[in-house]
Amino acid sequence: MTLFKRTESDAERDVSLMMENPGRAVKLMAIPVGFALLIAQINSFVDAAWCATLGSDALAVIGLSSALYLILVGIGTGIGVGGSTAVARRIGLGDHEGANSRASHAIALIIVISLILTPILLILRRPLLALMGAGVLLDDASDYAIPMFLGSSMIMLSGVIAGLLRAENAVKRSVAVLITGSVLNLILDPVFIFYFDLGVTGSPVATVTATTIANSVGVYWYLRKKMYIRPSLRRFRFRKDILNDILYVGTPQTTELVFINAVNLLLNWFVISSAGPEGLAIYTMPFIFINMATIPATAVATALIPICSVAFARRDYDRAWQVYHSIVRTTIVFVILLGIAVFIGAEHLVTAFTYSPDSAGLKPEMAKALRIYCMCLPFWGMIPLGSAMLQSLRKAQKSTLSAVIRNLMLIAFYAFASTISLEAIFWSFALVEVIGGTMMYLWGIWAFKSEKSRYLIPEPGAPGPS
Repeated sequence: MTLFKRTESDAERDVSLMMENPGRAVKLMAIPVGFALLIAQINSFVDAAWCATLGSDALAVIGLSSALYLILVGIGTGIGVGGSTAVARRIGLGDHEGANSRASHAIALIIVISLILTPILLILRRPLLALMGAGVLLDDASDYAIPMFLGSSMIMLSGVIAGLLRAENAVKRSVAVLITGSVLNLILDPVFIFYFDLGVTGSPVATVTATTIANSVGVYWYLRKKMYIRPSLRRFRFRKDILNDILYVGTPQTTELVFINAVNLLLNWFVISSAGPEGLAIYTMPFIFINMATIPATAVATALIPICSVAFARRDYDRAWQVYHSIVRTTIVFVILLGIAVFIGAEHLVTAFTYSPDSAGLKPEMAKALRIYCMCLPFWGMIPLGSAMLQSLRKAQKSTLSAVIRNLMLIAFYAFASTISLEAIFWSFALVEVIGGTMMYLWGIWAFKSEKSRYLIPEPGAPGPS
């Protein structure tokens, strides 16, 4: 209940910690965020496990539609990151009112986007799914998409609320929103799937319902005015300069996330053309475990963005680098250890999706896919860590460009591999992620050194440029 009794002194303490002890702030944020992400991934795991009882076609529908869901998540997350970065920089500069106005703009912007996007997605869902190669799954996939698109505003808003809470280091509140949605989803999934007999369509109904309730928790804290940041839409009017501040980071980040998941639609088409709907289930389900293994990297990256943004706004480059370098090194080692554990236990892990008679034959290939994906885990973890550095430096365009290059490589490799075998597609993914992860991480390091060199003050008596 202490989450609902937040005081102004609590908010000021969180902001002070973010500026005075960023290393501790990253750890305090990353651990609960990682826990919340784990709950969310367990939610995806249980969701898929419930649907596995409905057969391999249900798993294929989830695999087909997940990219569309992640596009919506990507839009909300992208605007949330843009808003979070803009708000955090204002906090770092001591501009409280500027931080408030940027938070208000982020919320208003995602509302406008959702009002435009929702009817378009509902109208175009069947042609879009047909282009993705739904084939015999078209009717089920279309039914699955309806509640997901109807609730798109709530799905996108959740990313913005979480981002704004993290911007002021309100870690427990941000995590509470994520966990509330995930736990409710776990409870509601079997209710809608089995009790109300909605089948696989019950899954998105549960997700939207849970997300709506979780968002209301975040809105409650803002309405109570106990947060450091106090957004308000009363007499609200958009200002171009503030929108530009949010979109400077938000647009590249949104573009990156949407582009990645739009490419996944095409990649799924290559998989279906090579191995059919069952091949899509084999290809997509192991990613749940891979996403679990990369949670440490994602959580640390999530924490680094607002905290490094504050440090960079104050030109405190040495402290920012010390925090970034030490925690990234530890994170990658942890991801490697998790990858080894997943590789060893692959056969047992995929049993959760292959225990029904209709899907039991998928087990050997699914385990093989999971083990191949494990080969690139450390490099996959480098992607959010390198991207976090670029976003903190307001160089999100470079993060987007890296993502575009990586995904264009995936398209080329998949197009070739799909003419060979499903296993060739697995190896194509692993190879491209090794290249892409290395590129993103090194680009982030280069950007930091380049930015720092612009503000270095020569020592007294040091020779100047000739």
